[in-house]
Amino acid sequence: MPASSYTELFNFEGNVEAAFKDWLADQMLEVRMQHDVETLPDDYIGVTMDLGAVTGHYNPAPGGATTEVYDQYEFELKFVVQTRRHNEEGSQTENVRARQQEIVALLRTWVSMLKAKGSALESYLAHYEIEFLRPAGTANETEDVFDITTLTYDGQISVLSNAWPTV
Repeated sequence: MPASSYTELFNFEGNVEAAFKDWLADQMLEVRMQHDVETLPDDYIGVTMDLGAVTGHYNPAPGGATTEVYDQYEFELKFVVQTRRHNEEGSQTENVRARQQEIVALLRTWVSMLKAKGSALESYLAHYEIEFLRPAGTANETEDVFDITTLTYDGQISVLSNAWPTV
């Protein structure tokens, strides 16, 4: 289905972040878009996408224009998992400490299941296809009363040939 405008089509970050948020919510993980206007709760999973360079792949422009359009880009996807280090009474129990690790492991599991083309995530991506998604690193930090883990993935995304708006 074509995008309604080039603005909609080229909103890679917003569209992909929303797709991951919706897809993971259906897997029972509540994910926030970190650039959202709402205030983030103490415990959250956030997702951000940074679009990178074009890969050099292009197709003829839609609508019969003579110039080609790039339709494949590199990107970086980051998930931030933040949990409180202590329970409401201020003590750290095994359950509270293990919760961060369990959420990170669950997130890795779900993301690993969608890395292949044709995965369930693609039904949430209206205008794109993820060519590949591979783990690029993990960073752990402690900030005041929070444990924070950032999972980073590198990928490549293509604009679907039927997604170009009618000009």
